[in-house]
Amino acid sequence: MSTHQILQQQRERETQFHQQFNRIAAYLTQNETLLPLLTGDENLVELRKKFPQIVQLEHTQNRSLTGPRFEESDQGRYWLYNPYRQFRMLVDLHFAVKSSEVALALSFHLQAQPAILTPTYSEKARWLWQRPFINLYQPFLIKGSANPDWRALHAAPFLLAFLLWLVIGLLGWGFVRHWQQNREMRLRADYFQRTRREALGEFTAGIIHEINQPLTAINTWLHSSQLLISQGKHQNLPQALNAISLQTERLAGLLQRFRDIVSERPVALTAVSPEAVWRRVTVLLQQELDTGDVQVRQQFRHEHARVIGDEQWLEQVFHNLLQNAIHMQQGQSDAWVNVTSELFAHEIKIIISDNGPGFSAEGLAQACMPFYSSRPESMGLGMTLVESLMLRMNGQLRLANRAEGGAEITLILPLAE
Repeated sequence: MSTHQILQQQRERETQFHQQFNRIAAYLTQNETLLPLLTGDENLVELRKKFPQIVQLEHTQNRSLTGPRFEESDQGRYWLYNPYRQFRMLVDLHFAVKSSEVALALSFHLQAQPAILTPTYSEKARWLWQRPFINLYQPFLIKGSANPDWRALHAAPFLLAFLLWLVIGLLGWGFVRHWQQNREMRLRADYFQRTRREALGEFTAGIIHEINQPLTAINTWLHSSQLLISQGKHQNLPQALNAISLQTERLAGLLQRFRDIVSERPVALTAVSPEAVWRRVTVLLQQELDTGDVQVRQQFRHEHARVIGDEQWLEQVFHNLLQNAIHMQQGQSDAWVNVTSELFAHEIKIIISDNGPGFSAEGLAQACMPFYSSRPESMGLGMTLVESLMLRMNGQLRLANRAEGGAEITLILPLAE
């Protein structure tokens, strides 16, 4: 009975340790999720209400894109860098490792000494646990220690267990040790299995999110083709089939990009024709343009200009901006989207305007903030993605309102030599 009580304490402490691990892992996931979404100009007081581990935001200058993303600071704090937006954030996890039952130690490197340590942690404790965090830029190691609470045991079962221990001796000790080793092996196997399942689930969710739009468009065009066949309008079928082909090519491109991510293949920026990419996007969204009765006015003055970028990234930028313009003009009688260009010595400006309601004062300030949207059904990640892709292509994004009404978005991209 005493052994059972001790094992029960061990299970409780082990459960507490894994709960602490999951809680800290959630903070680390928040850090890596927020890093590409923040700009460094956020209100730190408001930000810490939701993310108390973020202590400070600082802008950096001329930091290499291939430089270290992690840098240890003093007093158990560390910096996470975003070289694309040239800022870093200081993270403090001291408040996350406090525990009354299980003492914790957090190391910022797998083989380093603990950077954060609770006073009662001891390598000589009866029960020791450790688990690494599987994070790209935060490869930390957490350790836990605890001792049995002998005062919580009943006296009579303890004496009985002690006598039985003397009788059983080494045989009992060897059995318990063998049982513990098998149990630890099962726990490790279960941990790695769950880790693989979680990673597969996140990756699958990303694929589903990205390919949902082309699949929906393909389904719409297929229904339209069936309707044309039933009505005998065969002369309109080539347009529908061409749209399906373009959506299929876009789907294949997205899947190829996912394969590149899995194989960690770098994306090389090349010379891209923005005029050709824009025409492709208008074809992809032709169904939505026709449904919303939106007229597209294309006035590219420099059709042969080439910019340095990635064709799929630029297509995603145009796709999100045109789709937003269509949605903002739903139910409007005079709906239109106009695109024009201005050529300079080393860059080109692409100006996209519409006849919608334009940006509110709050929208101009927060349109690129993650999860901000003026439409309840939107997730609020479209403009955040646009800004992120423009920065990756060394471009700029500017938001404004037309004097006559409506939104005006300016994209500035470097010209290819």
